[in-house]
Amino acid sequence: MATLAVLIAALSFGTTGTVLVNAPEAADAWSVGAVRLLVGAATLLTVAARAGHRCARPWRMRSTLLGALGVAGFQACYFLAVERTGVAVGTVVTIGSGPMVAGAIAAVRDRRRPAGAWLGGTAVSVVGVTVLGLSGRSSAADAVGVLLAFAAGCGWALFATVGKSQIEQGSDSTATMAAMFGGGGLLLSPVLLAHDPGWMAQGNGWWIALYLGVVTVGVAYTLYGFALRHLPTHTVVTLTLLEPITAAVLGAVLVHEGIRAAGWVGVALVVVGLWITARDVTVEGATGGTAA
Repeated sequence: MATLAVLIAALSFGTTGTVLVNAPEAADAWSVGAVRLLVGAATLLTVAARAGHRCARPWRMRSTLLGALGVAGFQACYFLAVERTGVAVGTVVTIGSGPMVAGAIAAVRDRRRPAGAWLGGTAVSVVGVTVLGLSGRSSAADAVGVLLAFAAGCGWALFATVGKSQIEQGSDSTATMAAMFGGGGLLLSPVLLAHDPGWMAQGNGWWIALYLGVVTVGVAYTLYGFALRHLPTHTVVTLTLLEPITAAVLGAVLVHEGIRAAGWVGVALVVVGLWITARDVTVEGATGGTAA
């Protein structure tokens, strides 16, 4: 169930780009990102409150702030990277670096190397994402943009690791996500002073804001938190590599963005890598591990 939960979350994340194509012209990345976090945090807070869970405890405030910095850094650095390098390179570096950084953090924290199946599955998936994202494109990329994308991947790995740590210490997974995303939203909210969120009142802006916040943050990170309760952080982050496949396929089917033959090879590689990772999780669960 945990594997299925993170895969559904990844599918949700992958719809973001297709939805944004239909946003009002006035919608810019900064205001969309801030609104998405704030609406999503409100959704997570509502779910956690209805379940009777507290979203912050005094002795966890420091780690919650660290997780919130990871959320805000991920969102801000990713958008800045995309502005400098384009969507393809920014996404490839961010999505590709996240699992590696999460695995490195886990190895240092647990003082043991990640499982061979995870290393193999992650490597195949990252190669697939790279082929999918860069097929048919120039290899030239802005160095600062690449560094920003890598920083975004680090932020992603950071808040996932903090979330896993809090959940292991007894926190409710939804409350943990709500606290970190609420903090991240508050940290990014000042950008709305310079980037007008008035696009929400134009045409279909209101439902796009609701979809991005409620579905791609609220629902998706409720599932993501559930997965973190049962799976290692680096495994959850690797399984999220389903996101770029979802985005690419939706782009091809709904927005008529062509995928070259090499791109489909990339899709196949990601699927194989995810199968290797998910199979290892299933085997571990069957032999008495925690990863079901």
